[in-house]
Parts: sequence; structure tokens; C-alpha cells
Amino acid sequence: MQNIVDEKRIARGAQIGKIATFAGLGFLVVGLIVSLVFKESPLLLLSFGCLLLGLLASSIGSINMGRWVREPRADQALVQGLKGFDDRYLLYNYVLPAPHVLLGPTGLWVFTMLGQGGTVRYEGGKLRRDLSLRRIFLFMSEEGMGRPFKEADAQVQALQQFLDTNGVDGDLEIDNALVFFDPRVDLVVTDPPRPIVVPKGLKRAIRKQTEKKLSSAQYQRLKELFEGAVAKN
Repeated sequence: MQNIVDEKRIARGAQIGKIATFAGLGFLVVGLIVSLVFKESPLLLLSFGCLLLGLLASSIGSINMGRWVREPRADQALVQGLKGFDDRYLLYNYVLPAPHVLLGPTGLWVFTMLGQGGTVRYEGGKLRRDLSLRRIFLFMSEEGMGRPFKEADAQVQALQQFLDTNGVDGDLEIDNALVFFDPRVDLVVTDPPRPIVVPKGLKRAIRKQTEKKLSSAQYQRLKELFEGAVAKN
């Protein structure tokens, strides 16, 4: 498999995470000092402002550090999970309208990456996380799961619009999988409407699509289009 990744975007995200983390720490320290030195002064309000800014910046920093610095990152987890596919499979990370796209001879996939750990359940048509002490302690520094199906549909739609804009056959089907890549995740999944897997289950999910979905002409057209998008970055 060939891995195409925007290293500049990863470096930029990591830098934002580091700057926000240090800025948050600075605001917290300033707020603490002001609260101790100016106990009876109107400047005490400044300490509250610094503390709020510190918490906000620290939260932004922690989320970005978790996304762009902590390993395995989403792109690294995908590379490991798809290891063994031949060079006809091309994995595009952060270079197309959808963050993680796989092009192969059997189809086109968008992977929606979710970095939450703990126990995650899909039951009754809904995804939810079990409450745990770790989740409580990290509620301000860990990225929330949000609405993963809606996010996944938006990513697929963004890629579809890109294909439509560039004159690619509108009948082309884009598959989607939700991938939980935190090594500490425990998935409990019952009859999902689309694959919900950890990285090591990706190849199995892809291979279940036994029908060849792309003709040679379609595959080549998509490859050339994606190469052009990469060249513009």
C-alpha cells in the first residue's frame, strides 16, 4: 500500500497544540499569582479572566496534542491496519476533501477516525461511551465523540462533491467505515449500518466487499485526479 500524507498539516497541528498548551499554562500561572497578590483589589477579576483563558487554551492544546502528537495518530493507525495491501491501494491522509481516503481496485473508502478510548457500544441504532473515571478526569482535554454518523456522512458528501465538480461518474459508490484507533478502546457492536471497527479489522471489512466496484478506467481516473489534488498542496 502507498501512503500519501500531508506532513505539513500534521506539523502545523502539533505546533498549535504545543503553543496553546504553554499559553494555557501561562494564563493559569498569571491568574494564580494575581489572585494571591491582589486579594482585595479590583484586579482580582483579572485573575478569573486569566484562569478561564488558561482552561480554554489548555483544552485546545490538549485536544490538538492528542490529535497530532500522541501516537498512534489516525494516519499511523490506518497504515498499520491496512498493512499487507499491495501498491494498487493508495491511502490519502489530509490531502483530499475527506481526511482519510483509500483508493483500491475494489472501491473507494472514506474512513472516519475516532480517537476515544474506553468501552464504546453500538446498540439500538446509537453509538455511546460507557462512563468511567478516566473519562471524567479527561473531559476537558479529550476530544468528544460528537455525532460520528453525521460527521462520516459529511466527509463522504465532501468527497462526492469533489468528484462531481471534477466530472467523475456520479454513479460511483463511496464506502465508509468508522474506525476507533485508540489502543485502549473496547468496541461492543451489534448489527451496525456500516463497519465500526478498530484498525486491525479494516482489511476484513474491505474484503467483505467482494464485488469489483471500479473498472480500470475508473481507478485510473480517480488516481490521476487525486494525484493532481496532492500536487496542489
